[in-house]
Amino acid sequence: MRAAEFYSGIGGLHYSLLQACSEAEVVAAFDINLLANKVYEHNFGMKPGQYDIGRLKAAELDQLEADVWLLSPPCQPYTRQGLQLGSQDARAVSFINLLEKIDAMKCRPKFLLVENVVGFETSSTRFCLVDTLEKNGYVTQEYIVSPLDVGVPYSRTRYFCLAKLNPLQFKNRDLNGQITHGPPALGDPEEAQPLLHFLESGSGSDAGNDEHSEYSVKGATKDKYFDALDIVTPYSKRTCCFTKSYFKFAKGTGSILAVNAIPQRDEDSTGQGTVDQDGKVYVPICSESGNIEKIGNAETVKHLDLRYFTPREIANLHSFPQAFTFPPDITRKQRYALLGNSLSVAVVEHLLKYMFQGD
Repeated sequence: MRAAEFYSGIGGLHYSLLQACSEAEVVAAFDINLLANKVYEHNFGMKPGQYDIGRLKAAELDQLEADVWLLSPPCQPYTRQGLQLGSQDARAVSFINLLEKIDAMKCRPKFLLVENVVGFETSSTRFCLVDTLEKNGYVTQEYIVSPLDVGVPYSRTRYFCLAKLNPLQFKNRDLNGQITHGPPALGDPEEAQPLLHFLESGSGSDAGNDEHSEYSVKGATKDKYFDALDIVTPYSKRTCCFTKSYFKFAKGTGSILAVNAIPQRDEDSTGQGTVDQDGKVYVPICSESGNIEKIGNAETVKHLDLRYFTPREIANLHSFPQAFTFPPDITRKQRYALLGNSLSVAVVEHLLKYMFQGD
C-alpha cells in the first residue's frame, strides 16, 4: 500500500499509518515548515518536498500512484482563537487547490484521511471537501474524536474525514455521510490509563524533582496563576490540550504536573489537603478525571512540586513511539511548538484500521 502525506509535520501521520498497516509505504511527503521537515527527515530518512502543495499538478499527483492520501492542512483558519475566515483565509488556499486536482486525476487514491481542529466541520472548507469527494466517487464518514476515546489520558478533540473510493465501502455503512462523535467501534472501548505510564522515569510521587528541575514552575507563576492552572497528578486520567505556546506561558496552554501529589483518601478528604513528613502532598481530586480540585489550604499549595511536562512526555501523550526523537539542535521552545501543531498517533491509527477494513 503506497501513501502520500500532505502537510506532514513531524511525522504523526506516517507513524499512524505504519502502526495501522505494517506493509504500507510512504512514497512522498510535503510540508513548507523547515523545522518540521528537519525532524521528519531525522526520523524517517526521507526529506519532505518543501513547496506549495496547492501548486502540485494532477499529472504529478498521478505519478505518485498513491493508494492513500493522509492530510493535516493548516488549522488556523478554523480555530476559536483565530479570525475563522475558513476558505477565505490564505492558509486554506493550498488545500482547496489540492482538492480541485482530484477531478483531473487518472490514478485517484482509494483512501483519504483528513485531520483538523473542531470548528472545521462547520466551515465552508469542509463543505468543499465533502462535495468534491462525493462528486468524484467517494463515500465519506466524519468523526469528532479525542485521544481519551482510545485510552490515552489526553484531551485533544479533533475532526476527521475518512473517504473510500467506490466500489470500496465502509464496514458500517449506517455512518456514511454523517458526523459522528466518538470513534468507530474496533472491539471494546479502552479506559484511559493514568498519566504515570506516559511520564519519564523519576516522575512519580516517590521521586524528587531534581531530574526535571529545568521544567519547574517558578514560584511567582505558581502564586499568581495557581487557581487558573490545570494541575494534574501522576495518577490523573486526563490532561488538557498542549498548545504550541506551552512552557512559554503557563495559563491556558496545557496541564501542569504536581509531581509529589497523591490522591487523598475519601475518608480524609477535607478539601484542604495534607503534607506528610516525606514531603508527599495528599490532595482532593476529581473522581472522574483524577485531577486536583481547588485546595483551600495555602500551606498545602506551597508544598506542591509543580513542573511542566517535558517534550518527550508530550510526545508520549501524542502516542509517538519511543524511537521518535528530535535532532539535537532543535531547541526546547521549537520542540514544544512542533508538538503543539502535531496530532494523536493513536487516534489516527484507530481510524485508519477501521477505514482499511473490508465490507
